[in-house]
Amino acid sequence: MSPSKPCRSSGPPAARFHGEYVEAYASRADARRRAGDLQGAHADLEKALSMDPDNACALLLRGASRLQEGHPGRAIRDFTRILSRNGCNTAACFRRGEARQSMGHFRAALSDFTRVLLLENDHREALIHRALLYAHYGQVDRALSDFNRLMSSDPRIARALANWGVRRFLKAGR
Repeated sequence: MSPSKPCRSSGPPAARFHGEYVEAYASRADARRRAGDLQGAHADLEKALSMDPDNACALLLRGASRLQEGHPGRAIRDFTRILSRNGCNTAACFRRGEARQSMGHFRAALSDFTRVLLLENDHREALIHRALLYAHYGQVDRALSDFNRLMSSDPRIARALANWGVRRFLKAGR
């Protein structure tokens, strides 16, 4: 999982140099995770976070890795740490919503997905998750509103949702 925006260090040259090391470790960790080397990825993320404990890129990657490995509670801590420093980080907010949803904390997840959509109106994944949660709570009008926003944004999504609905309908009739 790559951060939504590149993380660049600013400030004096020494801080930029230090920041570039952190970025390099985070980048290598992401590459290792994608290649299946989770142990190496963890080691690189821990090095990055030992240099900069609040580095959003490294925390986002570590949280995504923890979520992927089935540790949503630990992932939530990483995403919340990012959001405590920058409440406008849509990637951290979305991933925290996913982690909360996986734990069955649906109202908290719904809150996170709504927050993402306040920050980024056309965030497709947040719309999908929020629509499904609205449907779970029986808020059909809200769910349909989110699905309509999705379908108007991309005809491929409309076709996929229609196919999904037809298959689901056919399975329910059996």
